[in-house]
Amino acid sequence: MKKFLQSLLIFLTVSSFAQDKEFIKLKGNIPNNGEGDYNTLQVIDNRKDRTIGILPFGEDKTMKEVSFQNGIKEDLTDWYRKSNLKGGKQDLVFVVNDLRFSVKETGEKKNIGIMNFSLQSFAKDGDTYRFLYKKDTVFRFSHRDVSDVMVKNLYHILSLYFEKTFKAKPLNYNLNSDEISDYQSYVDHYSAFTNEKLKDGIYLDYNSFFRQLPEEGSYTLERFEGGKLDRAVKTENGKKKKIPSHKIFIYVENGEAYKNTFSGFQKLHKKENGFYIRTKPETLFPTQYNLKFGMMFGLVGGIADALMEKPKPQSIYMEQQVYIDPMTGEYDLQYN
Repeated sequence: MKKFLQSLLIFLTVSSFAQDKEFIKLKGNIPNNGEGDYNTLQVIDNRKDRTIGILPFGEDKTMKEVSFQNGIKEDLTDWYRKSNLKGGKQDLVFVVNDLRFSVKETGEKKNIGIMNFSLQSFAKDGDTYRFLYKKDTVFRFSHRDVSDVMVKNLYHILSLYFEKTFKAKPLNYNLNSDEISDYQSYVDHYSAFTNEKLKDGIYLDYNSFFRQLPEEGSYTLERFEGGKLDRAVKTENGKKKKIPSHKIFIYVENGEAYKNTFSGFQKLHKKENGFYIRTKPETLFPTQYNLKFGMMFGLVGGIADALMEKPKPQSIYMEQQVYIDPMTGEYDLQYN
């Protein structure tokens, strides 16, 4: 009996190590059409769960562990090195907080794939770091072979993330290594989160809103007959300054905030995760925009077709909480 148990233990151990793996391949060159040229890429892996996912593949639903060939640090830095030969005085730093895949089988032709994605980018000069870009969201996919789609197309998402990072200008305040490793706690000190009440006024961008720095002066909100906001006006030294509604990012009236969207100003709500709009995501973008990728990165294009084959996740058309990222002003989706 003892020998049988030992043999069984050895078999299970060998089986666990011999489990099939599906490797993420980072293909092609990383586009750099921005102004950011960096010497090297450094990757800080802050993930609590280092397992990307164990997913069903193929007709027989074979369970395979998804992973990078040599590890996320090694593969990302190698991909960057092959694509960026210009060099630069500063280094680029990625902080990876989350990267997890999961699949929900629907019993229909197409299954749902979910990718938790959280990365932050910083420019490093000596011991000083400056914020560049971040994306903290959840991607949803709908496809018959959704595991395969996520694995084969992660490089598209990462490539687009690099592109947005290269185009970003470093913010003009310095951080240390501890602050970038726990960046959310740094952001939580913004006045929009710490103040008991939001300041009334108009805000022309996300940075001024989250730091609670409204436009100077006493502005009056002027509306059309139906109540739709027309403009904000202030009188100073006998002269009127007018700011049309399309230039206003957020306005706050009686402590309540309203965010400018494609379908008009919508009320902002707040809870522990941040500020969000309770709406149908389809109302946030023009109809010609690809909803999913417009929301993810604020961009549209051929990447949408490359990643998903005619996806129609019903959640896109249902009312939900769409968050405003305090560091980029972009929309982020979070699914339970």
